[in-house]
Amino acid sequence: MTTSAVEAPNSAYPDLEKRLERYLRSVFCLKEIDTKNEYDPTEVEYFGLLSLCDVRAPRRKLWYMYYATTDQVDKTVDQIHRKYGQRNMYELFRKPVYTGAGMRSRVKNHFKELKWQVKGNILEAPPNSSFNDEKVVNTIADLYQDERRRYFDYLMSRSNLYKSCTYRHINA
Repeated sequence: MTTSAVEAPNSAYPDLEKRLERYLRSVFCLKEIDTKNEYDPTEVEYFGLLSLCDVRAPRRKLWYMYYATTDQVDKTVDQIHRKYGQRNMYELFRKPVYTGAGMRSRVKNHFKELKWQVKGNILEAPPNSSFNDEKVVNTIADLYQDERRRYFDYLMSRSNLYKSCTYRHINA
């Protein structure tokens, strides 16, 4: 036996772990699972909010919602700045979300219930409303936390269901 064969782990079977896993799966009739948990940062969606100042009507309170994937966020914000003017807008909120369209509809529905004018991606507060940028950001942050909590609760319920179905008490 050579020294390199002795130093190498499982030198007799170079892929012993793979062979052992295949054997155990065949014994216990388990299907092979593809376990690639690779993170692709370009697939993450961001939801954002821009404060919009209307030069012609400075008393109007406007906010613009957007969502885009990581690689498209800068392009999207640049397009919005070109459309409405860069001086008239500044960013208030940007967070990664599970689905940008879902967060947008959640925000739209919330502000529709408050009797705001919601048209497309633009939110407009009523003229006598006490909402300012800070209150809008706090409201959207609360909606964001509620959505994250909802996803967390769903995952935990599925995990608990799985544990209750598969866990067996072992008596030693």
